[in-house]
Amino acid sequence: MENGSMKVLLDVQDLPRAYYNIVPDLPSGLPPPLNPATREPIGPEALAPIFPKEIIRQEVSQNRMEPIPEELREAYLRLGRPTPLYRAKRLEAFLGTPARIYYKREDLNPVGSHKPNTA
Repeated sequence: MENGSMKVLLDVQDLPRAYYNIVPDLPSGLPPPLNPATREPIGPEALAPIFPKEIIRQEVSQNRMEPIPEELREAYLRLGRPTPLYRAKRLEAFLGTPARIYYKREDLNPVGSHKPNTA
């Protein structure tokens, strides 16, 4: 970014291989999900009829880094990921901020390309 460029594109080999899970870094963790009928805490087994097994595993994980399956990384590449970041220099100037502000043009991606983000 030092060269004054307004566009940042992540190289394919730099595509992340793991997600960061904030839960292990929270001071008191997260409360368990509640049964909507009883308002009592429920365990992972109660979520199985609603969510895929892998989502539940990630949800209850205490690992700081969760590996991204290779199949998903390949899907990201097929769907135009990683999406470039653009620097909003005029917005920075308008706000009079020393902060660097970036945005992503997700509207340029194919329809449905957001779905691997929740896989």
